Amino acid sequence: MTAFTAVDPPRTDAPSAVPRSPVPAAVLFHGVVLAETRRTWALLVDAGVVVLALVAGLVVTPLLGLVLPVVAVLSVLAGLVRHGRTPGHLALRLRTVDARTGMPGSPLALLPARGVTADLVRGRDPLRVIPSALTPGPRAALPRSADPWAAGSRRPATVVLLTDDGSVLQVTGPTIVGRSPVDPTGAHRLLGIPDLSRSISRSHALIEPHGAAVWVTDLGSANGTAVALPGEPLVRLAPNVRVEAPVGARIALGDRVVHLAEAQTAGLGTEGAR
Repeated sequence: MTAFTAVDPPRTDAPSAVPRSPVPAAVLFHGVVLAETRRTWALLVDAGVVVLALVAGLVVTPLLGLVLPVVAVLSVLAGLVRHGRTPGHLALRLRTVDARTGMPGSPLALLPARGVTADLVRGRDPLRVIPSALTPGPRAALPRSADPWAAGSRRPATVVLLTDDGSVLQVTGPTIVGRSPVDPTGAHRLLGIPDLSRSISRSHALIEPHGAAVWVTDLGSANGTAVALPGEPLVRLAPNVRVEAPVGARIALGDRVVHLAEAQTAGLGTEGAR
């Protein structure tokens, strides 16, 4: 995979140079139902897993009785950090995320003041993006009246990402883009972008083809995602609120910028993009 490099000259209004504004909880957790007491039951299940590991180890040898509980605790924390789900969460169908970003990533999310535990049976999974129409606002709105690239018809099109080194990356389905992306749901393609500057988060943004355009959703990235129409400045996106970007737009992922184009416009057929 070829690393993205900046398409535009350095600019002071790059996404990473703009402080992130806190996103209202009503936007970040729209449709999410809190787990309430079931969160406590999940913790008890996790504690039971550790106790079972302790007992199983002691049955064999005292040394194994010390090792297995440690392995169990590390496994529980790894599941929480990577997916927001521990064995207790899986059993009760819950997910815990950071209250500030709506994403998993820290064991501190177990603290009531730092985390939100969602009931996936009764409400929305916080890792599932929501349409921007549910949460209209100036940050999610992009001007379209003067857009010369917006076609009148929404015929199916193959959308590609163009980089300045000649690479053409085809987007054929919902794709998570990032430095080392992961998909807790298993429903998306993954596009890893080598980034030595680390301005791109592990799972930075979700890009979904939509006719001659794409939906772009910032996944709570550290340095933000922004979209700009031709001739327009970059507009920072609120996390977990998807915004439409037509062909000809620019997408800033941290300090990296790529352009959207149709494969035919780029001189490629559907088999020519890579």
